[in-house]
Amino acid sequence: MATVRAGVLPLLTPRDAEPARVSSIQATATSRVRIIDRAREDDSDEMVSAPFVIGVGKGVDPADYLALDEIRDTLGAVYCATRKVTDEGWMPRARQVGITGHSISPNLYIAIGLSGNFNHTAGVRSAGTIIAVNSDPDAEIFQWADVGFVGDWKTVLDALAPALELALQ
Repeated sequence: MATVRAGVLPLLTPRDAEPARVSSIQATATSRVRIIDRAREDDSDEMVSAPFVIGVGKGVDPADYLALDEIRDTLGAVYCATRKVTDEGWMPRARQVGITGHSISPNLYIAIGLSGNFNHTAGVRSAGTIIAVNSDPDAEIFQWADVGFVGDWKTVLDALAPALELALQ
């Protein structure tokens, strides 16, 4: 038996094949259990399958999350967070990415204000492109990033947002 966490393997497109034609299927009822409804109290499925994800670390004050909404809306991205952020209650636990959270594989992952230790980056190693923004030039996230910006995240995102919008067109 083998198990694989969601987001670890890329989603493959189905092969074009002629569907099997069946005229009847013999089946007998084996259970008296009926599933009436299914519901979840979180939206982590949205995060796991999102093509664009913005990761938030403790370097972003929760009061500033609204400032990230513009670039999130432009990209159609969703948020994820490090364990430190979810431990503080700044984002729900369902948004945690890493060894103790979800694994994701977006086309573009923008890491903002997070150190990038292995516990978190293990959950994003299947991302297509990683852009990191951190004021600490020695942050571990730069070892994982395809593109890195050292500086205040607000200043960097103000300059980066138009380029990302242009790339999406």
